[in-house]
Amino acid sequence: MTTNEKISRIRELMVKNNIKGLIIPSGDPHMSEYFSSHWKTREFISGFTGSVGTLVITLEESGLWVDGRYYTQGAKEIENSEIKLFKGSEPDCPKVSEYLADILNEGDVVGCNGKLFSLETMENIKNDFKEKNIKINGDIDFPNEIWKTRPQLNYEEIFYLEEKYSGKTPFEKIEILRDRIDNFGGEGIILGRLDNISWIFNIRAKDILNNPVVTSYGIILKNKSLLFTDKKRLPREVEEILNKNQIEVFEYEEIFNYILKLKNLKLILDKKEINYYLYEKMIENKNIELILKENPIPLMKGCKNKVEIENIEKAYLKDACAQVEFYAWLESKLNKNEKVTEYDCVEKLKYYRSLQENYIEESFNPIVAYGKNAAMMHYSPKKNNSSLLNKKALLLNDSGGQYLEGTTDTTRTYSLGEVTLEEKHDFTLVLKSVINLSTAIFKDGCTGSDLDILARQYLWAEGLDYRCGTGHGIGFLLNVHETPPNFRDRDVKFQEGMCVTIEPGIYKENYHGIRLENTVVVTVDKITEYGKFFKFKDITLLPMDVDVLELEIMNEKEIKWLNDYHKKVYRTLKDLVSESGREWLKIKTKKILTKY
Repeated sequence: MTTNEKISRIRELMVKNNIKGLIIPSGDPHMSEYFSSHWKTREFISGFTGSVGTLVITLEESGLWVDGRYYTQGAKEIENSEIKLFKGSEPDCPKVSEYLADILNEGDVVGCNGKLFSLETMENIKNDFKEKNIKINGDIDFPNEIWKTRPQLNYEEIFYLEEKYSGKTPFEKIEILRDRIDNFGGEGIILGRLDNISWIFNIRAKDILNNPVVTSYGIILKNKSLLFTDKKRLPREVEEILNKNQIEVFEYEEIFNYILKLKNLKLILDKKEINYYLYEKMIENKNIELILKENPIPLMKGCKNKVEIENIEKAYLKDACAQVEFYAWLESKLNKNEKVTEYDCVEKLKYYRSLQENYIEESFNPIVAYGKNAAMMHYSPKKNNSSLLNKKALLLNDSGGQYLEGTTDTTRTYSLGEVTLEEKHDFTLVLKSVINLSTAIFKDGCTGSDLDILARQYLWAEGLDYRCGTGHGIGFLLNVHETPPNFRDRDVKFQEGMCVTIEPGIYKENYHGIRLENTVVVTVDKITEYGKFFKFKDITLLPMDVDVLELEIMNEKEIKWLNDYHKKVYRTLKDLVSESGREWLKIKTKKILTKY
């Protein structure tokens, strides 16, 4: 079926069930950014493959809401359908619920699958619908009725992440969590997000491609902890370790009945984490009191301990070696005038990572984008739809790996030959942005929002910007995008041990895209009578392209930073790569000689 044919079938079901509007978001019952193919209903109906977006269907029209990362990609992927693109990051763009509240009539019913919406999101939708008394039916999954080849949920074998990687036992983490729950006046907490559950219990699996989390729910009480998952994939030795840490294991669906049996408890509930369907089950039980508070786990998880940081540095070292070998291979291929596509690069990156000890999988689908394709921030080449590389223009490679030692994410943009003056200028602006933020010294209490200007100021000065955040937190053998660290929120203070990416960029549609990304760790710089001051420590070890620099707009501090960085990269990697990798590395880390 075409997209329009699928929408037509959906409308037949809407009429039959008296539904005037349908909301199909990106997501699963655990509020995941990346999720099993089973839950990709929005992609199935619309054809839009981006990680975030919401499809709305009414009886007369349909629309796709995307953020700034996906304006170009979204428009391209829905161009042959009736769907209208809504640019959700623009100030004049209505929210999905505002749009529906405006076009629907008094008392109309909007359908959705309540498992795919957080309690917080559903409360916001209800508030926008209140004036017109628009109702919500949360038991609707029309896409399932026409998706005859819908994939089954995936449950892979669970493995235990040893303390030599995690730094703490589950029981040690749970005891810290219990103290924080107690401070909230609670006696337990309901866990819905997969990365929070996998982290607190030190368990991992490959249930979701590139995100080694365990599909599950969790409950932490004062005297025991409970894990709800598919038990048949749990090895006996792993269950024994969990039991020793006072963790009992139940089947995944038992969470709904278990909640109804709880008595005389005050439970912490995070509105951003728990899906609306589960919440409705919880409020059926009048013997428990729900306390709406933020889950403490994300902040605990976001501040990496000493053992985790040491391992993450090892992971980035391995990933750098793999990428050096990849670039040496690519350069050799192009010099021999052999055919290489973007997709070939994706496969070769995976191959070289797979040679590294303790490699598990990629941390996301590699973004290997040549020339104008890189203007689509999250472009991902397909085997049957991939551009051929030539010895000119720019190649953007944003990729990473999952290792037992941690999760990596690195972006580099390299020239494959001749580039234009504009490409050089834009590349240098992006590099200046990376350096400016990477070298910041900032006081305890600063948020990412306080520092964001340091990455954007050179671009703003020329009327440029990028429609996305400057960086994101990174999980430890978990999701590549992790909260709370970022450069956007005004209420998230940087703390020691937080790992965050710095990745400004310039994206010019139908021309080029340039992004450079390093991962940094927040460390203490100094403590004076004026307080504690932090700095960022670079843990990414991969050269920047010195052949695409407009040196005239770089100052002495920036050139020194780049030379020092390249000296460290070469010294660290030279004995860990092949001869061809070492030769490539030597050329790419050559010292920049200037008037300074």
